[in-house]
Amino acid sequence: MHRRKCFIEVVLCLLVLGLALFLRIRRLDTTGLWGDQSFTLNLALRWVNGGAMPLAANKSSAGFMNPPMIEYLYAAALRIWPDILSVAILTMISGMVAVAGWSAYKVWGKRAALWATLIFAVNPWGVFYSQLIWNQTMVPVFSSLTLACLLAYFAVEQRPIYLIFSFVWAACMTQVHPGTGVQLLTTGLICALFWRKLRFWPLVAGVALFALLYTPFLLYERGVHWMDVQAVLELARQPVPFSPAVILVSLDILHAQGLLGIVKYVRELDHLATGLLTLSLVYALWASIRTFIRPLRTPQATQKAAGLYILLLWFILPILFYLRPSHHLQTYYLIGQLPAHFMLIAISLDEAQLGLERFACRARQPTVQRAIQVVVWAVLPLPLLAWVGWQCAFNVQFQDHRFQSNAGPPQIRHIRAAIQKGHQLLAERPGCDLVAVSKGHNVETSELSLLREFVSPERVLLTDGQLAIPIPTPCAIYLEAWRESRASAWLASVAAPLPGSAIEMRGKTWSFYDLPADRQARIVERPFSRQPVAAWTNGVALMDYARGNVRPGTTLPLTFTWVVQTSPLEVTYHVGTYLLTLDNQVVAQADGPGFDSIQWQAGDAFIAWFDIPIPQDLKPGEYQIAVAWYTWPELERVNLTTGGNTAFLEQIQIPEP
Repeated sequence: MHRRKCFIEVVLCLLVLGLALFLRIRRLDTTGLWGDQSFTLNLALRWVNGGAMPLAANKSSAGFMNPPMIEYLYAAALRIWPDILSVAILTMISGMVAVAGWSAYKVWGKRAALWATLIFAVNPWGVFYSQLIWNQTMVPVFSSLTLACLLAYFAVEQRPIYLIFSFVWAACMTQVHPGTGVQLLTTGLICALFWRKLRFWPLVAGVALFALLYTPFLLYERGVHWMDVQAVLELARQPVPFSPAVILVSLDILHAQGLLGIVKYVRELDHLATGLLTLSLVYALWASIRTFIRPLRTPQATQKAAGLYILLLWFILPILFYLRPSHHLQTYYLIGQLPAHFMLIAISLDEAQLGLERFACRARQPTVQRAIQVVVWAVLPLPLLAWVGWQCAFNVQFQDHRFQSNAGPPQIRHIRAAIQKGHQLLAERPGCDLVAVSKGHNVETSELSLLREFVSPERVLLTDGQLAIPIPTPCAIYLEAWRESRASAWLASVAAPLPGSAIEMRGKTWSFYDLPADRQARIVERPFSRQPVAAWTNGVALMDYARGNVRPGTTLPLTFTWVVQTSPLEVTYHVGTYLLTLDNQVVAQADGPGFDSIQWQAGDAFIAWFDIPIPQDLKPGEYQIAVAWYTWPELERVNLTTGGNTAFLEQIQIPEP
């Protein structure tokens, strides 16, 4: 009988974990990639490829730099397999580890652990965050491990390893999302509450390891004169309003509405989830208060009471912390609460079942006992099982919708296809560069910035299709991912599409073009025997320019063709284009980066477009068009090789209306 029971328990556990794996691995490559992911992935791969060890990651929405732990995690995956999918698999595995109900099992037993694991396995946000490559999506595994170690140490047995690793996981959790730092306060409060169970040397060892894991970031902060620490302190000093929205955001972790609202019965099942959590909180608070009134008689009761205190603190303190939010709250701000929601519901259901089973043991009639057992296993779990079953179906529909949708950023599968095609085309054309035309003008902002590190940093150029188009020597392959841009129109007129190379991306087509050397020679004369219109000391020369008509109340379109004569310093430059009076007073201007100067290479050329807004009340008379280069963000003008810093291109006449 015991073997049969153990076999059933193992089978149920494997089925739940199998369900979790199925939902997390299904359509894993359909999650989006935008600027945050591109920056962190590029930085991690740059380190793997021999670059400097990152001391910080990307900038947070609050304006300060994130610690570098996410880079180390990504780099570990990329070192094994330098493919974006390896990081997606790492995220998925972390989500699977977070699902495991080990902490609930140690304190409340197998059934509570099974319920908690089942709820976590199908939770829509849990599944979504197990697939999305993003700093915050690595929080659940570390918050689950931190809570598990705290529960094991303070509620079960004082093994030093539990306390030490609670600080290790807390260091990882707060680095991947600093907003979870409130759980450090929770940890401190738990240590104070159960101070009699604390041992000195594991506490010291845990704190020391916590500090050690933060050492790279502390070195970075010292290098920037603690600028981010000052930013955090300044943020803390700002007056912020009281808002109970955090309660709704915390509830949203259980809900599906924020992911996809078009599935049937979303509102109804979300209301059921809210009801289950509310009842569970009422029970947990009542049980906690009861332990102060009624003395605990058994070690098991003491263990459960301690565990409940810890769990409630883990759930409640983040809500109290964000009652005065400085930013608009999103679900990931409260993700550090996990897995408290699921454990509270699981524990409450398990305690209700235990209570009925104790009542059944006292009943003498077999029919009553059987009836109670039916209630325990078929009636009590029914609302939870209905909710879990619906959420399982919701995840499948959400993933299918994400796969079929034509809206949103490029997905993992699209970027991987572009990377693979880029590798292939560059291998076929050893002397050519690949130019990615999309939105965003530099490595940090381009929608296709991942191509630079994942294909070849030396042979991939990124440009904003509305601002500029580079023409690298001696030949180029272009990936056009912004069909409505000026660069797209230019490519259609001068380059040849490469057959069989197009990538379908959410209702759009990314096309590859070939611009061989002979066609380039007709666009920009090489070698540069022609006298430039103007040349600057930063190594760039203006070879040609064209303009449209000047009409008051419209824009004046300008087209510039530049060549890079010598490789400049790694300085960011911007272009200023001006409509001036004859005495050099600015009437109107248009500024911008053109083609990112960090990517300039000697011998290359690029075309840049500008639109100067002409005032509606522009008076008739003579004006002049001028252009200048300056450093960004210092705004220091770059000198011309012939003296001065502004090239005056043409005088124009505005006639009487």
